[in-house]
Amino acid sequence: MSLLSSLNSPVINHATLSSLLSDYVRPNDKISELIKKNKISPLKRGLYLVINNSQPSPELMANHLYGPSYVSRHWALSFYGLLSERVSDITSMCLERPRRVTTADYSFDYKKIPINYYAVGIESIQQHGIAFMMATPEKSLSDLLVTTRNLRIQSAGAMLSYLENDLRLDAEDLLHFKLSRIEHYATQGYKSEMLGHLVSAIKILQNAPVRHSSKTLNEVGDND
Repeated sequence: MSLLSSLNSPVINHATLSSLLSDYVRPNDKISELIKKNKISPLKRGLYLVINNSQPSPELMANHLYGPSYVSRHWALSFYGLLSERVSDITSMCLERPRRVTTADYSFDYKKIPINYYAVGIESIQQHGIAFMMATPEKSLSDLLVTTRNLRIQSAGAMLSYLENDLRLDAEDLLHFKLSRIEHYATQGYKSEMLGHLVSAIKILQNAPVRHSSKTLNEVGDND
């Protein structure tokens, strides 16, 4: 339908869709018809995804399904090429109570964090003409650490071990992290000690004389 194809965003609410279909005597009947013809797909009550030939952006869907929110943790780290393993759930940080939403194609997980910490480290990412909100690489890793239940890391060495053995991150990738960002996140009063260990761990990597060798994170930690 030409009206739908001209939209700037593939996500549309019921009021806007009804307005576009105002020439029809019964707009709701037309909406039901569009759903049956797989032209639009309900995301949640009053919100629809416009179906076209391109793959819908799961990140944009995550932003709209529950919020305010931004995509983070494993999904964002994978998006940036920092994780090699397949990620199935799209995890976002939010200000409301935790929630899990499942659609036909994706599972969305929302984790609550304090507003001061929430407000830092978010960027608008442009991909295929679509913009969505996602954490920076540094915030994505920080979010993962501070929202993992029962995670206790009490030293830089333990952090290095966790980054390699549990998250399977590459030391070379962490060399490019901006420590000032993580240091700023740590000033927001949420899991500051954990983030301090992350800063110390990355400092060890960035200051190591063997920074471009094939040493693992554990080997670098053992030498410091």
